[in-house]
Amino acid sequence: MSEPSQPTPPPVPQYGEYAPAGYVPPQPNPSQPSAPASPVAYPMHPAPAGRRRKTWDLVLTIVLLVLGLFGVLIALAYAALFSDPALIDQGLQQQGMGGFNGTIGAQPTVIVVSHVLLYLGAVGGSIPLLLSKRVAFWVPLGAGVVAAIIFWIALTSILASDPALLAQYS
Repeated sequence: MSEPSQPTPPPVPQYGEYAPAGYVPPQPNPSQPSAPASPVAYPMHPAPAGRRRKTWDLVLTIVLLVLGLFGVLIALAYAALFSDPALIDQGLQQQGMGGFNGTIGAQPTVIVVSHVLLYLGAVGGSIPLLLSKRVAFWVPLGAGVVAAIIFWIALTSILASDPALLAQYS
């Protein structure tokens, strides 16, 4: 049994064979010095123009970084408030919930250290992305979400250390 023969490819078109009727290729201007002829006079694809800066990303990233700075300052204030059991006791008594009989532990320190490190990480991660014209808003947004989760876990653990307060809500 013989192998089937391969189909022959169509002939290669000559330059201008498929041009519309009456088409005249552009001629060089004789008043300007001619550039040396290159093998590819007309590129098939334009050269990449590089990345374009996304204005919305720049603005949103800066706004989120400024909000993050305020968040760090607020976290520092809350950590100072929650490091004193007498202030927590007074605040709970003013709300009619009895006094505070729990332990503070290292939660204020966790709040301060985590928020400062997350903010520095957000700034340090956003700036190189902005300079390379990449989308960067997700860095401070993600750091803010993680900071909020850490803050609420620390606050809840401080309040959950008081057995009387837990019994009141159980």
